[in-house]
Amino acid sequence: MKQKLAISIFFLGVFLPFFPVSAGTIIDSHKYAWGDNIGYINFENVTVDDGALGGYAWSENKGFLKFNPVLGGVSNDGAGNLSGSAWGEQLGWIDFGNVVIGPDGKFSGTATGALAGTITFDCRYCDVQTDWRQAGGNGSLPAAAPSGGQISGGRSIAPVSVPAGVEPVQESAESAKARLIDIQKDGVIGILDFNAMMVNWGNTACGNPADTDNDCNVGILDFNTLMVYWGNTYQT
Repeated sequence: MKQKLAISIFFLGVFLPFFPVSAGTIIDSHKYAWGDNIGYINFENVTVDDGALGGYAWSENKGFLKFNPVLGGVSNDGAGNLSGSAWGEQLGWIDFGNVVIGPDGKFSGTATGALAGTITFDCRYCDVQTDWRQAGGNGSLPAAAPSGGQISGGRSIAPVSVPAGVEPVQESAESAKARLIDIQKDGVIGILDFNAMMVNWGNTACGNPADTDNDCNVGILDFNTLMVYWGNTYQT
């Protein structure tokens, strides 16, 4: 019986066709996008394959962003051109139709939502990259971009301008979080931020810089967050 089973497995392995699956995850050192309304978004638990994105991203301010919700989802055409929408309980639908994954696995373009605003993947302090590669791709960038900013599929994405002499900076997760709660935006969490929080204590206006958890109320939760990151610094 064992001999027959071994022979059957051998023939299945030899004669059944092999279908390669090109799937990937987000590279740990390249996992943060930036939302103009929500701050940093961590993409480390997002997966990428030839047909779709899966898993979820995480915003410390606005919670989870799911890439394969029941009534939506973000698709990949196999060449890195994304379409469709992700869903967040506090963010609603976010459209990824203007986002592209390049031959090197880097995300570019912007995703947009009515509540989330604009999410950017390739700014100075944000950088999202996957180890997924297009079928048949070698992971290298083309020697020169076609005129007019055209990319595969005829879609166009505006180039991101970087000031002369500025090099990409990979920011730590700790620094990225400190940046979000630095009320004075002076590069350090300290007494000036504490004073600003006390001045605004009890303020219920949404968008107040002292409202570090974005719940439209400056209170004890914001104070606790400030204490956790007290003394942290980052490059302004």
